[in-house]
Amino acid sequence: MFLTYTFDWSVVFKSIPFFERGIAISVRITVLSMIFSLVLGLIVALARMTPGPIGLIAFAYVQVFRALSLYVYILFLYFGLALVLGIDLDPVTAGVVALTLLNSAYMAEIYRAAIQAVDPGQREAARSLGLGSISTFATVVFPQAWRIAIPSLVNQFTDIIKDSSVVALIGASDLMHQTIERVSFYQRPFEFYTAVAVIYLVMVVIVAQLAIELAQARGVGAGADQSRARQDRRALAYRRASDHNPDPALSSDPRHARCPSHDVLHRIRHPRDDAHR
Repeated sequence: MFLTYTFDWSVVFKSIPFFERGIAISVRITVLSMIFSLVLGLIVALARMTPGPIGLIAFAYVQVFRALSLYVYILFLYFGLALVLGIDLDPVTAGVVALTLLNSAYMAEIYRAAIQAVDPGQREAARSLGLGSISTFATVVFPQAWRIAIPSLVNQFTDIIKDSSVVALIGASDLMHQTIERVSFYQRPFEFYTAVAVIYLVMVVIVAQLAIELAQARGVGAGADQSRARQDRRALAYRRASDHNPDPALSSDPRHARCPSHDVLHRIRHPRDDAHR
């Protein structure tokens, strides 16, 4: 059986200016949704960990917005609110709001798990130093929780990139909307949908690679784990060398050399020692 379809990839190259405009809109929707989701997700996570009615409201928020489809959010915000409440949102704004509501619910759980993964002793130590609750969270807990949450947040960011294609349903001139228009004009669905799939794949790969480099730079990920393992092995070798060379001058690591005052203090006898004698 021979294929009767004749491929014409030239139409894709002719439509590059339209793809560029669509990519710009898609990137704007993705970045705005990511920023708002990060902020709103953290607020919901903190509310979720608060006992009482606030925690119940945050729990309901997470469950509702994780249960419904993004398709429903966009149509409800763009058409439903306009008819019932008279709130007329443009397609880009409606898409950003829908993506924010959906992804903030997922990010709230990511934040909550990361915060709870921080050792409680860190909080106790900070409070023993006189730090308040807000200062403890901002300077001690959240930086560690952020490092823990980075891999999961990156996965969520890639989901936002892919989900942004749904805003084409309400007429936003994003990459997917531009592709649908080109398909209708040239009647070449295979070429255009293949091209847009490659574009989304490249966008996701670029974001994932940047995230890996960011995680390694901040001490998160496989590369950072290997670096810490090398440091641990080096420190263990230093300790073993210092055990075999008790003389500080012969120690392989100057950091393990004892201070002269350390030996002097050990020669001073406590009054209780004399009493026992």
